Amino acid sequence: MRSEARYIIGQPDSSNSDFTEAQLTAWANEFYRNACVRLESVPITARSYTTASSITLNSNTIKVNRAKWKAQPQNQWIELEIHDLDDLFARDADWENATTGTPDWLVRTGTFTAIPYPPPDTDNDAQANGLKTYGLELPTSLSADADTPDLPANIHDLFPNYIAYKCFLRLGMNDKAGEQLILVNTGLKAQRNVSTQFSDSKGWIWHDSDPGAIDWAS
Repeated sequence: MRSEARYIIGQPDSSNSDFTEAQLTAWANEFYRNACVRLESVPITARSYTTASSITLNSNTIKVNRAKWKAQPQNQWIELEIHDLDDLFARDADWENATTGTPDWLVRTGTFTAIPYPPPDTDNDAQANGLKTYGLELPTSLSADADTPDLPANIHDLFPNYIAYKCFLRLGMNDKAGEQLILVNTGLKAQRNVSTQFSDSKGWIWHDSDPGAIDWAS
């Protein structure tokens, strides 16, 4: 994809270019990350955590779709409802001082942190693998030019366009950058229209930094 981008910008020789291979790779992964978040086209990943009053989620977490808890003393799995802080405040404005028990909610409190509510009591706390989450995670970063993104095949063709867009933008060639951006936006919108719909359950989406001029609207 880097080679294709270089041909688009007219700099096929990496040794005589305004941009290093590392820079092009960084832009490829920037697009990869944003496309995965917006299209939700990566496979569902299952994770297990030790139960606690605060959970540190895997750093690749994009979205948690569902979660379950090993409830004690029944020793049975129960599904947790997925909620955000607004919901938690509506349920219990003094949630920091809630009585412990068996959790029935999992609440996102930070980019990679969540809390069970109510907080676990002694029976439910510190259970190895007692919390399981199912959701979207960022895939392995691209490094080699021949690496294949874990995205629909038609999105693969957009990587060189996005890299070229960033190059042209850096070079101050805004008209050419705009042409590449139109191709990227058109391809993303088309894919969003045909992508498989995920669960209707309420999940959290981790948002990366502002993707810039990309129009992610449907």
